[in-house]
Parts: sequence; structure tokens; C-alpha cells
Amino acid sequence: MGALESKIEAAVSKYGINKMYSGAIIGFSGGADSSALLHFMKDRCKCLLAVHVNHMIRGKEAERDEQFCRSICEKYGVSLKVVKIDVPSLAKEKKQGLEETAREARYALFEEIIKQSPEYKCILTAHNANDNAETVLFNMARGSGLNGICGIKATNDSIVRPMIYATRAEIIDYCNEHGIEYVHDSTNDDTAYTRNHIRHNVISELEKINPSLISAITHLCEGLKEDEEFISDACDKLILENSIKDKISLELFNLQPQSIKKRLLMKLSPEALDYKAISACIELAKRQETGKKINLSNNVSFKIERGYINFVKTNELLPLEFHSELKKGANEIKELGIVLCVDSVLENEVPLVQLCIDPLKINGRLSVRSKRDGDTIRHGKMTKKLKRVFSDLHIPSHKRDKLPIICDEDGVLCVPEIIARDGVLLKKDGIIINIYKLQCDNGGRNG
Repeated sequence: MGALESKIEAAVSKYGINKMYSGAIIGFSGGADSSALLHFMKDRCKCLLAVHVNHMIRGKEAERDEQFCRSICEKYGVSLKVVKIDVPSLAKEKKQGLEETAREARYALFEEIIKQSPEYKCILTAHNANDNAETVLFNMARGSGLNGICGIKATNDSIVRPMIYATRAEIIDYCNEHGIEYVHDSTNDDTAYTRNHIRHNVISELEKINPSLISAITHLCEGLKEDEEFISDACDKLILENSIKDKISLELFNLQPQSIKKRLLMKLSPEALDYKAISACIELAKRQETGKKINLSNNVSFKIERGYINFVKTNELLPLEFHSELKKGANEIKELGIVLCVDSVLENEVPLVQLCIDPLKINGRLSVRSKRDGDTIRHGKMTKKLKRVFSDLHIPSHKRDKLPIICDEDGVLCVPEIIARDGVLLKKDGIIINIYKLQCDNGGRNG
């Protein structure tokens, strides 16, 4: 067994990816890496499909590669699917780089194929140890954290990378030994691309210090992945045992080591956080300033409230203001995404809340609005401030503006499911208000 075969079998054993021999899709560019992987798999996989994506970037060279892939798959008796994707136009539309756009389009295609074809158990890509080293150095240059320095994952959901331990030199040796033809992508020589600069210039200089650089980085990644898994599992356990609706105790958070704090923030945040954002969140938590928040990038804010830390969308923190008279029939409150139906229903819909209001306790017209400073309600023979009611019920401040306040001309009548004016609610024989989630098609309404 040669070096490449041994490296592949080592990855199969370590990551338990034997399923790739039952049925797989392989990304086949025609280059040395994917050509070697296709050759290795062609007699080992029961059901193999090669997929070649023509990104329409390199003109005649791309057409040459496509024809080459057709001839090789015909020679091997392997099924081939060829797809053309206009990456330059797509990149322009998305306002992002060609390389990123091509990668996204390619993986989206692979995922679509595997969803429609259950006979394929995974998607194989030909990433190798050199690709991994380039990724690690690239991420280090960008200031990545532990996760980025761990490099390319051998498995990621349906994607499997069986050659991740093999060096590019071992792959070329395998091709030479077996007489495997392959094509060369000229864009791989363009050092204007960051990855190519790392490949041709940075790695070659580092190999002067350590000729076994690629193997050294592979071993580094293996150790770091074990540390990463330990920290990640510890954080998952903390969140599972202590979080309440994506919130976690401020006191518990501050007791954690710095590495756990960082990972907790990354797991709780709905968007990716950079080093600066993570440091700012940890510092705010350390000061324990309740009610304080930090507006981060990507419309996310970090907030401390009532002894908990959590992340919210920044636009959710902006106060909503709305006011609408409630008339018989359906009343849309688009700001809240709800419909209030007065003595009416939405056909085939189940209300979120149903109220029955005593008409004798209503003064004037009914309306619904957002909360206002100084709002009070008569409840339990006492006049209570809504602000205090919400506080006692631990309703976060950024959610209070999103509550429908139903009023008559005397003031607040009720806040559905929270509080109601004394004597205003009945069990039956009153004005029925059904509250539904607003449906986008506005269909099925019966006023």
C-alpha cells in the first residue's frame, strides 16, 4: 500500500467515514488532487458520481478541463454530471470575490444533488494536508481564533475529505505511479490570490526552516482539534444545563475561565464575533452593569439584564410606536406581525390568544397601541404602573415595546396574557377578541 492509500485509510479509520465506500459524490475538477481521489475511489465505491463544475471563469481553458473530465470518466466507467455556473456574473450580483462565490455555488450544487439522491451518502472533496496548511496560515494572518487555526475539518456534515492527511507530493507520486493524467489550472499560479501567495511564497520560505512543515502543521491541527472539542463540549454542557432561552447567568459567566467565556459568547451570538467584540462583551460582563448594552456589528447587540447576559438583534432594541383603533373584523398590526379580530375569526387559523371583554366595562372606543411612559392599570383594587408589572414578571425591556396594549378612552384595558383591568374579562357573552399571527398572504379572513 502506497503513502496516499495509507493516509486515506488512516483518515477513514480515525473519522469513521466508511460510508464513502457505499455511495458518494466526488467534486472532480480534473486537477491532480481530484484525479487521484477519483482513481482511488473508482473501484472501491459501490455508487460513485463525479461532478464537474465549469465556473465560466477561464474561457477555453475551462472548456478544455470539462472535456478532459468527460474523457476520464468515460474511460473509468464513472457517471459524470457537468454543470455550468456563471460565477463572474454571480459574484458581481453578490458583490463578493470570484473564489468565494465559486466555492459557495459548488457546495450548494453538491448539497442539492445529495438531497435528491439518497444512494449517495456523502460528498467527497480532494482537500489535502497542503490545503490545510495554507488555510491555517491564512487564518493566522487574519487573526483567527482557535477554531480557525484548527484548519480544515476532515468531516463537516455531509462533506468528507479523505485525503486531508496526504501531502501534495504524495498525491503527485500516486499519479505518476499509476499513470494518472490531470490538468493544470492556470489561476493557481496567480500570486495575486492570497492562497496562491501563501502556497508559492510563504510556505516555501517556512520549509527552509522546517522541511517537514506540512506534517508539523497537520500534527498541530490534530492537537488543537482535541482542545477545541473539549472546550466546545464544556460550553455545550454549560448552555444545556444553565441557559434560559439563549440567556445565561451573569454570575456563572464571570466564574468561567477566559477560554470558556469566549466560546460561550460565540455559541450564544446569532452572528459571528471578532476578537474586539468578544473582548468588549467580556469586559462589560466583568463590570456587571445591568441594563447596559454594546451594539456590535451585523445588527447584533450584547446586553446585561436582570442578572443575565444575552444577545439580541439591534433593531429589536429600537422602540416601536403604533396606535390603531379596533373596529369589528380583522385589524392588522403589522409592527407586531399580528391580527386582532373583534367578534370575528380567521378561517382555518388557531388564535394565539382569545379575550372576552365585558362591553359594560368599556368607555368609548377600543384601540391597540404600544406602551407609553406612565401607563397604569387598575388591578387588584390598586392602580399599578405597567413598568413595575413588566419588571416583576421579568419581561426584558426590549420586548415590552412589542406588547399590544388594548385601551379604551379611560386608559389601559389589558395587556393580553399579562394583566387586565379589574372586572373587564368575562368567560363568555362579551366582545371576543381573537389574536392571530399575521399571515403573509392575508388569506382566509372572515370579518
